[in-house]
Amino acid sequence: MSEEAKQKSVYEVMKEILWKLHRPEEQRHLARDLAAFRNSIGRDYEDVPEVWPILLPLLPEAFLGNGTLTQEEKAIYVALQLYAVSQQGTNKMPYENRESRMNMGASLRNIRGMDSLALDRRFNAMLTSSTFEEFAYHLRQIFKLGRSKNAFAVDFPSLASDLFWYQNGKSQQVCLNWAKEYYRNSHIDENESTAVADSSEQTS
Repeated sequence: MSEEAKQKSVYEVMKEILWKLHRPEEQRHLARDLAAFRNSIGRDYEDVPEVWPILLPLLPEAFLGNGTLTQEEKAIYVALQLYAVSQQGTNKMPYENRESRMNMGASLRNIRGMDSLALDRRFNAMLTSSTFEEFAYHLRQIFKLGRSKNAFAVDFPSLASDLFWYQNGKSQQVCLNWAKEYYRNSHIDENESTAVADSSEQTS
């Protein structure tokens, strides 16, 4: 096993996987491969042998477990399921030239409009999950809601990285970082709207 493979992060590997899936020589297999990941949603990785020939060759040896699913495998598996859902109806790879990273809280903030109650409930339910499996389930439900919004965009390498750290003793930190981005500036925007309204009343 090379030192380079040991040192690769989940973020870097996920970014490489997306690039490899979209290589010109892979285009004829892309729709089939993404369909396999979509069909795997709700099923354990061990029970979906059709995705193994797609995913396993793309993972560094350091990420592969010895009979058990590693945290790296699980994080990338869930992220690829969601990526496959996002790609229905398109073959464009999102954030191909993205310079800065964006977590899911920021992605969801972009679709949190006037009718935010339902999204807030789902988001908060996800953050209070007691297991990774429950967290991933709520994330899939939120993702289905978000995908219907044109403004919804996801940094999938960052998502895979966060899913890894969630399992690796950093669940509270991941949730807090997502919450900070999700709720960021919401009170400022409300205060600004109130100030504009008060100003209008005074001048009318």
